[in-house]
Amino acid sequence: MSLKPTSPSQMVEATSDRSDSSPRLSVEGLVGGYGSVPVVKGMSLVAEPGTIVGLIGPNGSGKSTFVKGIIGIVKPLAGTVQLGERFLQGRRPDQNVAAGLGYLPQVADVFGNLTVSENLEIGGYLHRKVRPARKKHVLELLPILGGRLHQKAATLSGGERRLLGLGRVLMGFPTVILLDEPSAGLAPQAVKTILSYLTSLREEGISLVVVEQNVRAVLSIADRVYVMMEGQCAMEGTATEIAGDLVGLGRAFMGHARDFVGPDSARPTTPEFLLGEQSRESEIEKRGSMI
Repeated sequence: MSLKPTSPSQMVEATSDRSDSSPRLSVEGLVGGYGSVPVVKGMSLVAEPGTIVGLIGPNGSGKSTFVKGIIGIVKPLAGTVQLGERFLQGRRPDQNVAAGLGYLPQVADVFGNLTVSENLEIGGYLHRKVRPARKKHVLELLPILGGRLHQKAATLSGGERRLLGLGRVLMGFPTVILLDEPSAGLAPQAVKTILSYLTSLREEGISLVVVEQNVRAVLSIADRVYVMMEGQCAMEGTATEIAGDLVGLGRAFMGHARDFVGPDSARPTTPEFLLGEQSRESEIEKRGSMI
């Protein structure tokens, strides 16, 4: 199902501040934080058009600060953020949204005192002329929201609120979406639903940068994965390469490899702190079948 405007005139309106409808996001040597001591220390990342990039790492490694630096909530101290031919570092978040970036925070992703419909309309504030048509497209993609248009966002379930937040972002015609832990606090079935929608957005040509603590979940959908540690890139590669390097992940998350690999052949293949609830259940079932 297309998320693009339905006519050439609408396309001009929706992308008037953009040089490329499917641009490449390239972040090079980003430095930033909250005060004089930087949290992010030269982090780089590339998201090709229509790909999902996973960003994982231990708590406090700077993942959320990094994506906030990309969107402009945190002002970079050094480095570049390039979307297509445009350099976005140092610009306001609303300017970066107009250029094609979208951002879904982990918390405060919707306006709880507003209805579902009002939240979507706020998301399209930069494109008022095409907002009704765009809203129709978003509701076709996220049909569960269609029956709740007049419902206050605060009354939705956690999964529904996350979908509404995603719908609000989509109203801005993003070419790249930055998502900060979209599965956090959700039940396993809701996580499945969110992941399914993210893969469908990739098929539409939208690039996604997904910050996650649920490592197994993001590895299941990502094309490429970056592992952050202490504000820098500790590992990068395809999802298959990262998933196969348990020793490297052990060093990044635990500081040494023996927490991942040991002489005991009965040891689970992946430590529990890297698994979401659903994946943990699968690991238990797998191990139980061996008994």
